Amino acid sequence: MKILIVSHEYPPIGGGGANACKFLSREFVKRGHSVVVVTAGFESLNGIAEEDGYAIHRLPCKRKHREHCSFAEMSDYINRAMPYCAQLQNLAHFDVCMVFFGIPGGVVGRYLKSRFSLPYIIRFGGGDIPGFQERFKLIYKFVSPFVKNIWHHASALVANSEGLKKFALDFCPKYPVQVVPNGVDTDFFSPEGSTVSDEGDEVRLLFVSRLIKRKGLQNLIPHLKDIEKACGRRVTLTVVGDGPYRESLENLCTFHDVEDRVSFEGQKDKEEIPPYFSKADIFVFPSSREGMPNAVLEAMAGGLPVVMTPCEGAAELIDGNGIIAEEGEFYKSVIEAVKSGRLADMGRRSAKRARKEFSWGQTAEKYLEIMKL
Repeated sequence: MKILIVSHEYPPIGGGGANACKFLSREFVKRGHSVVVVTAGFESLNGIAEEDGYAIHRLPCKRKHREHCSFAEMSDYINRAMPYCAQLQNLAHFDVCMVFFGIPGGVVGRYLKSRFSLPYIIRFGGGDIPGFQERFKLIYKFVSPFVKNIWHHASALVANSEGLKKFALDFCPKYPVQVVPNGVDTDFFSPEGSTVSDEGDEVRLLFVSRLIKRKGLQNLIPHLKDIEKACGRRVTLTVVGDGPYRESLENLCTFHDVEDRVSFEGQKDKEEIPPYFSKADIFVFPSSREGMPNAVLEAMAGGLPVVMTPCEGAAELIDGNGIIAEEGEFYKSVIEAVKSGRLADMGRRSAKRARKEFSWGQTAEKYLEIMKL
Protein backbone atom coordinates (compact mmCIF):
# COMPACT_ATOMS: atom_id res chain seq x y z
CA MET A 1 0.00 0.00 0.00
CA LYS A 2 1.23 3.51 -0.86
CA ILE A 3 0.58 5.86 2.04
CA LEU A 4 0.80 9.65 1.92
CA ILE A 5 1.06 11.21 5.37
CA VAL A 6 0.21 14.89 5.74
CA SER A 7 1.35 16.50 8.99
CA HIS A 8 2.47 20.07 9.59
CA GLU A 9 4.54 18.79 12.53
CA TYR A 10 7.30 16.22 12.41
CA PRO A 11 10.34 15.95 14.71
CA PRO A 12 12.21 18.05 15.64
CA ILE A 13 9.20 20.39 15.50
CA GLY A 14 5.94 19.73 17.30
CA GLY A 15 5.00 17.54 20.22
CA GLY A 16 3.25 14.22 20.73
CA GLY A 17 1.49 14.18 17.37
CA ALA A 18 4.78 14.75 15.58
CA ASN A 19 6.33 11.79 17.40
CA ALA A 20 3.33 9.63 16.55
CA CYS A 21 3.76 10.55 12.88
CA LYS A 22 7.39 9.47 12.98
CA PHE A 23 6.91 6.15 14.74
CA LEU A 24 3.85 5.11 12.75
CA SER A 25 5.68 5.87 9.50
CA ARG A 26 8.52 3.63 10.61
CA GLU A 27 6.17 0.82 11.60
CA PHE A 28 4.24 1.03 8.31
CA VAL A 29 7.49 0.61 6.36
CA LYS A 30 8.51 -2.35 8.54
CA ARG A 31 5.31 -4.02 7.39
CA GLY A 32 6.14 -3.59 3.72
CA HIS A 33 4.26 -0.40 2.89
CA SER A 34 5.54 2.67 1.03
CA VAL A 35 5.37 5.95 2.97
CA VAL A 36 5.89 9.61 2.06
CA VAL A 37 5.54 12.30 4.73
CA VAL A 38 4.83 15.91 3.72
CA THR A 39 5.55 18.28 6.60
CA ALA A 40 6.68 21.82 7.35
CA GLY A 41 10.31 22.81 7.21
CA PHE A 42 11.94 24.75 10.01
CA GLU A 43 14.84 27.17 9.81
CA SER A 44 17.48 25.45 7.63
CA LEU A 45 15.70 22.09 7.78
CA ASN A 46 14.07 21.86 4.35
CA GLY A 47 14.01 19.60 1.32
CA ILE A 48 13.69 15.83 0.90
CA ALA A 49 15.37 13.28 3.16
CA GLU A 50 15.04 9.58 3.85
CA GLU A 51 14.58 8.15 7.31
CA ASP A 52 14.05 4.49 8.25
CA GLY A 53 13.03 3.63 4.69
CA TYR A 54 10.52 6.40 4.01
CA ALA A 55 10.76 9.86 2.46
CA ILE A 56 10.24 13.11 4.36
CA HIS A 57 9.38 16.18 2.28
CA ARG A 58 9.92 19.35 4.33
CA LEU A 59 8.30 22.37 2.70
CA PRO A 60 9.76 25.83 3.26
CA CYS A 61 7.23 27.44 5.60
CA LYS A 62 7.02 30.48 7.87
CA ARG A 63 7.08 28.55 11.14
CA LYS A 64 8.98 30.46 13.83
CA HIS A 65 8.97 28.08 16.81
CA ARG A 66 9.72 24.41 17.29
CA GLU A 67 7.20 23.83 20.04
CA HIS A 68 4.11 25.72 18.82
CA CYS A 69 2.48 27.01 15.65
CA SER A 70 0.07 29.90 14.98
CA PHE A 71 -3.02 29.69 12.76
CA ALA A 72 -1.30 31.99 10.27
CA GLU A 73 1.61 29.53 10.09
CA MET A 74 -0.82 26.64 9.66
CA SER A 75 -2.46 28.50 6.78
CA ASP A 76 0.94 28.96 5.18
CA TYR A 77 1.52 25.21 5.41
CA ILE A 78 -1.88 24.51 3.82
CA ASN A 79 -1.17 26.82 0.89
CA ARG A 80 2.16 25.14 0.22
CA ALA A 81 1.11 21.55 0.91
CA MET A 82 -1.97 21.42 -1.34
CA PRO A 83 -0.22 21.96 -4.71
CA TYR A 84 2.83 20.00 -3.58
CA CYS A 85 0.78 16.95 -2.55
CA ALA A 86 -1.18 17.18 -5.79
CA GLN A 87 2.08 16.91 -7.73
CA LEU A 88 3.11 13.92 -5.63
CA GLN A 89 -0.22 12.22 -6.22
CA ASN A 90 0.13 12.66 -9.98
CA LEU A 91 3.52 10.97 -9.78
CA ALA A 92 3.07 8.30 -7.11
CA HIS A 93 -0.68 7.48 -7.17
CA PHE A 94 -1.07 6.90 -3.42
CA ASP A 95 -3.71 4.50 -2.14
CA VAL A 96 -4.61 6.43 0.99
CA CYS A 97 -3.79 9.68 2.77
CA MET A 98 -3.30 9.70 6.53
CA VAL A 99 -3.87 13.17 7.94
CA PHE A 100 -2.43 14.22 11.25
CA PHE A 101 -4.91 16.68 12.72
CA GLY A 102 -8.18 17.82 11.16
CA ILE A 103 -6.67 21.31 11.01
CA PRO A 104 -4.48 22.06 9.10
CA GLY A 105 -3.79 18.66 7.49
CA GLY A 106 -7.46 17.86 7.02
CA VAL A 107 -7.79 20.74 4.56
CA VAL A 108 -5.10 19.13 2.41
CA GLY A 109 -6.77 15.73 2.69
CA ARG A 110 -10.14 17.18 1.66
CA TYR A 111 -8.53 18.87 -1.35
CA LEU A 112 -6.88 15.65 -2.51
CA LYS A 113 -10.15 13.76 -2.07
CA SER A 114 -12.06 16.26 -4.21
CA ARG A 115 -9.43 16.36 -6.93
CA PHE A 116 -8.18 12.75 -7.05
CA SER A 117 -10.79 10.77 -5.07
CA LEU A 118 -7.94 9.86 -2.71
CA PRO A 119 -9.45 8.53 0.54
CA TYR A 120 -8.15 10.09 3.74
CA ILE A 121 -8.33 9.26 7.42
CA ILE A 122 -7.91 11.83 10.16
CA ARG A 123 -5.90 11.19 13.30
CA PHE A 124 -7.13 13.74 15.84
CA GLY A 125 -4.61 15.57 17.98
CA GLY A 126 -6.96 17.44 20.32
CA GLY A 127 -6.49 21.07 19.40
CA ASP A 128 -7.92 20.36 15.96
CA ILE A 129 -11.34 19.72 17.53
CA PRO A 130 -13.27 22.99 18.06
CA GLY A 131 -13.61 23.83 21.74
CA PHE A 132 -10.47 21.97 22.82
CA GLN A 133 -8.44 25.10 23.60
CA GLU A 134 -10.13 28.06 25.24
CA ARG A 135 -7.67 30.56 23.76
CA PHE A 136 -8.89 29.71 20.22
CA LYS A 137 -12.57 30.17 21.04
CA LEU A 138 -13.25 32.82 18.39
CA ILE A 139 -11.25 31.02 15.71
CA TYR A 140 -13.07 27.75 16.46
CA LYS A 141 -16.39 29.51 15.87
CA PHE A 142 -15.19 30.54 12.42
CA VAL A 143 -13.67 27.19 11.35
CA SER A 144 -16.31 24.84 12.81
CA PRO A 145 -18.39 24.53 9.59
CA PHE A 146 -15.23 23.77 7.59
CA VAL A 147 -14.14 21.18 10.17
CA LYS A 148 -17.47 19.38 9.92
CA ASN A 149 -17.18 19.30 6.14
CA ILE A 150 -13.67 17.81 6.42
CA TRP A 151 -14.95 15.16 8.83
CA HIS A 152 -17.91 14.38 6.56
CA HIS A 153 -15.66 13.50 3.61
CA ALA A 154 -13.08 11.54 5.62
CA SER A 155 -13.10 7.75 5.30
CA ALA A 156 -12.33 7.37 9.01
CA LEU A 157 -11.94 9.55 12.11
CA VAL A 158 -9.54 8.29 14.78
CA ALA A 159 -8.99 9.51 18.34
CA ASN A 160 -6.16 8.29 20.53
CA SER A 161 -8.24 7.94 23.69
CA GLU A 162 -11.83 7.39 24.76
CA GLY A 163 -11.81 10.84 26.31
CA LEU A 164 -10.83 12.50 23.04
CA LYS A 165 -13.44 10.45 21.19
CA LYS A 166 -16.09 11.76 23.56
CA PHE A 167 -14.90 15.30 23.03
CA ALA A 168 -15.12 14.86 19.25
CA LEU A 169 -18.62 13.42 19.47
CA ASP A 170 -19.73 16.23 21.78
CA PHE A 171 -18.70 18.64 19.02
CA CYS A 172 -20.26 16.66 16.18
CA PRO A 173 -22.05 13.35 16.86
CA LYS A 174 -22.94 12.70 13.20
CA TYR A 175 -19.80 10.75 12.30
CA PRO A 176 -18.37 7.63 14.00
CA VAL A 177 -15.00 7.95 15.74
CA GLN A 178 -12.66 5.02 16.30
CA VAL A 179 -10.06 4.81 19.07
CA VAL A 180 -6.45 3.78 18.52
CA PRO A 181 -4.19 4.59 21.50
CA ASN A 182 -0.76 6.08 21.12
CA GLY A 183 2.31 3.90 21.36
CA VAL A 184 5.74 4.36 22.89
CA ASP A 185 9.24 3.33 21.83
CA THR A 186 10.09 0.89 24.60
CA ASP A 187 13.46 0.13 23.01
CA PHE A 188 14.53 3.73 23.41
CA PHE A 189 12.68 4.57 26.63
CA SER A 190 13.36 1.90 29.23
CA PRO A 191 13.59 1.65 33.03
CA GLU A 192 17.30 0.79 32.82
CA GLY A 193 19.19 3.09 35.15
CA SER A 194 16.05 4.27 36.95
CA THR A 195 16.72 5.63 40.43
CA VAL A 196 13.13 5.96 41.69
CA SER A 197 13.34 5.84 45.46
CA ASP A 198 10.95 5.80 48.40
CA GLU A 199 13.73 6.95 50.68
CA GLY A 200 16.30 9.73 50.82
CA ASP A 201 16.21 13.43 51.60
CA GLU A 202 14.79 14.61 48.28
CA VAL A 203 11.73 13.99 46.09
CA ARG A 204 12.54 14.66 42.43
CA LEU A 205 9.54 15.68 40.34
CA LEU A 206 9.73 15.78 36.55
CA PHE A 207 7.54 17.43 33.92
CA VAL A 208 8.15 17.09 30.16
CA SER A 209 5.92 18.91 27.68
CA ARG A 210 5.20 22.20 25.96
CA LEU A 211 4.93 25.16 28.31
CA ILE A 212 1.44 26.43 27.70
CA LYS A 213 -1.19 27.35 30.28
CA ARG A 214 -3.28 24.26 29.56
CA LYS A 215 -0.50 22.00 30.85
CA GLY A 216 -1.28 23.17 34.39
CA LEU A 217 2.11 23.71 36.03
CA GLN A 218 0.71 26.88 37.59
CA ASN A 219 -1.40 24.58 39.78
CA LEU A 220 1.65 22.76 41.14
CA ILE A 221 4.47 25.30 41.50
CA PRO A 222 2.79 27.34 44.28
CA HIS A 223 2.49 24.18 46.41
CA LEU A 224 6.05 22.84 46.27
CA LYS A 225 6.74 24.04 49.81
CA ASP A 226 3.46 22.47 50.98
CA ILE A 227 4.63 19.13 49.58
CA GLU A 228 7.98 19.54 51.34
CA LYS A 229 6.33 20.30 54.65
CA ALA A 230 3.93 17.35 54.42
CA CYS A 231 6.58 14.85 53.32
CA GLY A 232 9.51 16.08 55.36
CA ARG A 233 11.77 15.89 52.30
CA ARG A 234 13.15 18.53 49.97
CA VAL A 235 11.16 18.73 46.72
CA THR A 236 12.63 19.71 43.36
CA LEU A 237 10.86 20.08 40.02
CA THR A 238 12.66 19.71 36.69
CA VAL A 239 10.78 21.21 33.73
CA VAL A 240 11.80 19.98 30.27
CA GLY A 241 10.22 21.85 27.40
CA ASP A 242 9.59 25.37 26.20
CA GLY A 243 6.73 27.53 25.07
CA PRO A 244 4.92 30.85 25.39
CA TYR A 245 3.97 30.26 29.06
CA ARG A 246 7.53 29.80 30.30
CA GLU A 247 8.05 33.40 31.44
CA SER A 248 4.80 33.32 33.45
CA LEU A 249 5.92 30.11 35.17
CA GLU A 250 9.33 31.56 35.96
CA ASN A 251 7.66 34.62 37.48
CA LEU A 252 5.43 32.32 39.52
CA CYS A 253 8.51 30.57 40.89
CA THR A 254 9.92 33.94 41.94
CA PHE A 255 6.66 35.00 43.56
CA HIS A 256 6.48 31.80 45.63
CA ASP A 257 10.21 31.82 46.39
CA VAL A 258 10.92 28.41 44.83
CA GLU A 259 13.44 29.40 42.14
CA ASP A 260 16.02 27.19 43.83
CA ARG A 261 13.68 24.21 43.61
CA VAL A 262 12.57 24.54 39.98
CA SER A 263 14.89 24.00 37.03
CA PHE A 264 13.77 25.05 33.53
CA GLU A 265 15.81 22.95 31.12
CA GLY A 266 14.31 24.21 27.86
CA GLN A 267 13.39 22.24 24.75
CA LYS A 268 15.32 18.99 24.34
CA ASP A 269 15.72 16.55 21.48
CA LYS A 270 14.44 13.03 21.96
CA GLU A 271 17.94 11.66 22.53
CA GLU A 272 18.38 13.98 25.51
CA ILE A 273 15.23 12.95 27.39
CA PRO A 274 15.97 9.49 28.92
CA PRO A 275 18.54 10.76 31.46
CA TYR A 276 15.85 13.00 32.94
CA PHE A 277 13.60 10.00 33.48
CA SER A 278 16.38 8.03 35.16
CA LYS A 279 17.03 10.85 37.65
CA ALA A 280 13.40 11.43 38.72
CA ASP A 281 11.12 9.90 41.33
CA ILE A 282 7.69 10.99 40.05
CA PHE A 283 6.43 12.20 36.67
CA VAL A 284 3.85 14.96 37.16
CA PHE A 285 1.36 15.92 34.48
CA PRO A 286 -1.27 18.45 35.68
CA SER A 287 -2.75 19.14 32.23
CA SER A 288 -6.39 20.18 31.89
CA ARG A 289 -6.89 18.64 28.44
CA GLU A 290 -5.03 16.19 26.17
CA GLY A 291 -5.52 13.58 23.47
CA MET A 292 -3.34 10.87 24.95
CA PRO A 293 -0.09 12.40 26.24
CA ASN A 294 3.02 10.82 24.71
CA ALA A 295 5.10 12.37 27.49
CA VAL A 296 3.27 10.22 30.05
CA LEU A 297 3.73 7.09 27.94
CA GLU A 298 7.45 7.79 27.65
CA ALA A 299 7.73 8.39 31.38
CA MET A 300 5.96 5.09 32.00
CA ALA A 301 8.34 3.27 29.67
CA GLY A 302 11.17 4.95 31.59
CA GLY A 303 9.92 3.35 34.80
CA LEU A 304 8.36 6.35 36.52
CA PRO A 305 5.23 6.48 38.67
CA VAL A 306 2.80 9.10 37.37
CA VAL A 307 0.57 11.66 39.02
CA MET A 308 -1.73 13.21 36.41
CA THR A 309 -5.06 14.93 36.08
CA PRO A 310 -8.14 13.11 34.71
CA CYS A 311 -7.49 14.56 31.25
CA GLU A 312 -8.13 12.53 28.12
CA GLY A 313 -5.95 9.40 28.15
CA ALA A 314 -5.64 9.14 31.92
CA ALA A 315 -8.19 6.32 32.20
CA GLU A 316 -6.20 4.18 29.77
CA LEU A 317 -2.77 4.99 31.21
CA ILE A 318 -3.16 4.81 34.99
CA ASP A 319 -3.85 1.45 36.59
CA GLY A 320 -1.85 0.89 39.75
CA ASN A 321 1.13 2.79 38.35
CA GLY A 322 0.17 6.22 39.64
CA ILE A 323 -2.62 8.50 40.79
CA ILE A 324 -5.26 10.47 38.87
CA ALA A 325 -5.82 13.79 40.65
CA GLU A 326 -8.18 16.70 40.07
CA GLU A 327 -6.49 20.02 39.29
CA GLY A 328 -7.36 21.63 42.61
CA GLU A 329 -6.14 18.64 44.60
CA PHE A 330 -3.11 17.83 42.46
CA TYR A 331 -0.38 18.65 44.94
CA LYS A 332 -2.17 16.62 47.63
CA SER A 333 -1.97 13.56 45.38
CA VAL A 334 1.76 14.12 44.95
CA ILE A 335 1.98 14.03 48.75
CA GLU A 336 -0.13 10.87 48.76
CA ALA A 337 2.17 9.21 46.23
CA VAL A 338 5.30 10.06 48.23
CA LYS A 339 3.80 8.91 51.53
CA SER A 340 2.51 5.66 50.03
CA GLY A 341 5.99 4.12 50.04
CA ARG A 342 5.11 2.57 46.67
CA LEU A 343 6.96 4.81 44.23
CA ALA A 344 9.40 2.10 43.14
CA ASP A 345 6.60 -0.44 42.81
CA MET A 346 4.44 1.94 40.75
CA GLY A 347 7.43 2.71 38.55
CA ARG A 348 7.95 -0.97 37.78
CA ARG A 349 4.27 -1.32 36.97
CA SER A 350 4.48 1.67 34.60
CA ALA A 351 7.31 0.07 32.64
CA LYS A 352 5.51 -3.27 32.45
CA ARG A 353 2.27 -1.70 31.18
CA ALA A 354 4.14 0.37 28.56
CA ARG A 355 5.83 -2.72 27.13
CA LYS A 356 2.76 -4.93 27.20
CA GLU A 357 -0.03 -2.58 26.12
CA PHE A 358 1.38 0.41 24.23
CA SER A 359 3.84 -0.63 21.54
CA TRP A 360 3.92 1.35 18.29
CA GLY A 361 3.74 -1.92 16.41
CA GLN A 362 0.32 -2.68 17.87
CA THR A 363 -0.83 0.86 17.11
CA ALA A 364 0.37 0.65 13.50
CA GLU A 365 -1.47 -2.64 12.92
CA LYS A 366 -4.73 -1.02 14.03
CA TYR A 367 -4.25 1.91 11.66
CA LEU A 368 -3.41 -0.39 8.75
CA GLU A 369 -6.62 -2.30 9.38
CA ILE A 370 -8.56 0.98 9.18
CA MET A 371 -6.76 1.85 5.92
CA LYS A 372 -8.18 -1.23 4.20
CA LEU A 373 -10.91 0.95 2.72
